[in-house]
Amino acid sequence: MPDGPLHSLINGQQAEHISIRDRGFQYGDGCFETVRILSNKPILWSAHFKRLEHACETLHLSVNFNLLQSEMAQLLLANKATDVILKITITRGEGGRGYAPTAQSDCTRILQLIDYVAPATNNGARVVVCHHRLSSNSLLGGIKHLNRLDQVLASMQIPENCDEGLCLDEGGFVIEGCRSNLLLAIDNQLIAPDLSKSGVEGVMLNYLIDEFGKKGTAVARKTIRLSELKTAGEILLCNSVFGIWPIAEIQNEDWRAALKEKPFTATALEIQSKLFRNITR
Repeated sequence: MPDGPLHSLINGQQAEHISIRDRGFQYGDGCFETVRILSNKPILWSAHFKRLEHACETLHLSVNFNLLQSEMAQLLLANKATDVILKITITRGEGGRGYAPTAQSDCTRILQLIDYVAPATNNGARVVVCHHRLSSNSLLGGIKHLNRLDQVLASMQIPENCDEGLCLDEGGFVIEGCRSNLLLAIDNQLIAPDLSKSGVEGVMLNYLIDEFGKKGTAVARKTIRLSELKTAGEILLCNSVFGIWPIAEIQNEDWRAALKEKPFTATALEIQSKLFRNITR
């Protein structure tokens, strides 16, 4: 192992560049995970790992996961990071010209540690509804594949004074934030948008759904119109990096969260606090 901290590994070697023939660069042929590291421990790692396995299976990427986890342990051991982001990228590796991959290819494994400063989530998030609509695909819906052009174009529509953008699909249904999932309460029922054809099945979202279920509160999955969103008494943004961030204002829809008790938000924040405490012990 080289002296000093390692900030990135490519196929187990300290490096920062990939080949221009790599299909991840050429076609977005791959997938990724973004994991928050606290006290040198990955938060919700088993769920991230399961989603990564599912994405690789969907995309027919053959990955040595034992080797990947060994490289991840090596990177964390060398850095002893207190609060960073670990990004794991898997591509199909190098390939010739044309969309069709070769019968056998060696996947590229990329591990990066990225400095992280958590946003001030105590104040409610200011969000905007993005005009760009997310594409729909029942096969790719839910996984974190490398084609993020929808999120890139939507993010360009977020003003500097806003924290996040809300994304709708081509049918006008609310799907997610550009970098987060949504959980909302309407008429005392918790609801998460249907992500079967678009969006990402968030690790933190599914953790919250499971934990609420253990407390006797079921979360319904359904399609949600923007007009329905504006009737919600509570709306939470969530992802596995910043955690939970209640929405206070939807800027371009003349909507503000009512100033009243928010029991679901309080419970969600308790769930997050317990999760982070268990990690940092």
